[in-house]
Amino acid sequence: MQMSQIQQRVGALCFSLGGVQYLLAEWVSAAGWHSPAYSYSQNYISDLGIPLRSPLHSIMNGGFALEGGLFFIACCLLLPLFNGSGRWLFLLCGLLHGAGGVMIALFHSGSAGKGVTPHEIGAVLAIAGGNLCLITVGWMMHARPGFTAYAWLSLSLGCLGLACMAAITAALFPIGIIERASVYPITLWQILTGVFLLTRSSAVKR
Repeated sequence: MQMSQIQQRVGALCFSLGGVQYLLAEWVSAAGWHSPAYSYSQNYISDLGIPLRSPLHSIMNGGFALEGGLFFIACCLLLPLFNGSGRWLFLLCGLLHGAGGVMIALFHSGSAGKGVTPHEIGAVLAIAGGNLCLITVGWMMHARPGFTAYAWLSLSLGCLGLACMAAITAALFPIGIIERASVYPITLWQILTGVFLLTRSSAVKR
């Protein structure tokens, strides 16, 4: 499949913008907390999206949904580039991550419900789907010229994110730290992926 430079640039921008706006939404929402202040180490990320608890909850929930949507759009646009034998797994994982982000935004933490809540399902989809997406990209691209270092970085970040996700329930680390250690590898990857592809596209054009 052929992919135009415009398509690659738009896909790259969707990845980077999704990650950057997510971090900004988190920072702005956290800054709105007073008495007590929000703790990046002790509070869940999702605490920022609870309407009765977080003054700027709409900003965080918008950030969750927008990040998920942009991530999946980027996966669709960049499918001709990430076109190894795992391309459909890559797209599926991108869809799971995107759907999870939207679910987190719609069903906030602590919402009523017996058993597993929609918010918890969304969190698992977003974190697991995102990190598996990274691993799939690393697996597909490791032997492609010009992508070796990028592929190993993708694999490393995805494995780190999954390992930290598995450690969340172990209660060995402050929840805010271990949860972010499972989420931020995805955020870092999508920002770096966008920058890498934009830089690569400009170099090819020259």
